[in-house]
Amino acid sequence: MVAASGLRSTPRPKTVIFSNSKGGVGKSTLALLMSLGLATRHQDASVKLIDLDPQATSSESLKRFCDRRFSVVNDSGLNLDDGAPNNEKIIQLIDAERNNKFKKRFVVVDSPAGTQPHRSAFLFQCDIMLIPTSVSDADIFATKKYLAGLHALFSQHEYRHTFAPPALIVLPNLVDSRDEFNELRHALAREQVYLGKPLYYSPAFRRAFREQRNDENIRIIFNQAQPYTLWLTSLLTQSHRLEKRPKKLFQL
Repeated sequence: MVAASGLRSTPRPKTVIFSNSKGGVGKSTLALLMSLGLATRHQDASVKLIDLDPQATSSESLKRFCDRRFSVVNDSGLNLDDGAPNNEKIIQLIDAERNNKFKKRFVVVDSPAGTQPHRSAFLFQCDIMLIPTSVSDADIFATKKYLAGLHALFSQHEYRHTFAPPALIVLPNLVDSRDEFNELRHALAREQVYLGKPLYYSPAFRRAFREQRNDENIRIIFNQAQPYTLWLTSLLTQSHRLEKRPKKLFQL
């Protein structure tokens, strides 16, 4: 009983999920930037990546960076037979980080396309949800539909009186110009979410998951995206300052 009490008194790790029902919007690339950004910026912290995607894109690429502070988890038990997330196991993995002896603890979750909000109770364990999207009509349509599902989950779920829902932040990704960013902002004008900074397109991101000698591709990406990665990691460390649901679209 003493151990359990001590575990409960330990703060839950700061937890972020990259998620959208649409594929190809950059979830894994941004999860890579967040994970390595946290690990390099916070030398006194542990970082765990939980990869829910059966393709294991992010976890396979990041395994080579694992050490006593950085770990990745990907196994078939994270999803049920019908493809839905195994909420109980995911929550256990997040909660287990309370045992970690590091001063700070971070958990990054990378989710696959097709995830349905109403089957994702583990989202209540997250501090923020980062929802990447491009400016294509298909991606915007899917993102709006996904946001509607999230709002329905957080307003109706049985856990809503026990756990505060995460803040929702749409991340403009694969953006070519300021005009495209403004186009996306206009398309989301009626959404009650945060709108993050745009990550402008670079050919280097196409090589994010390619193994290269001395990880030269990762260094190039980090150099190019250094200001953005700093902003991205600060979103998580300062997540307690965000209202859970702004009354209208709020640009960060």
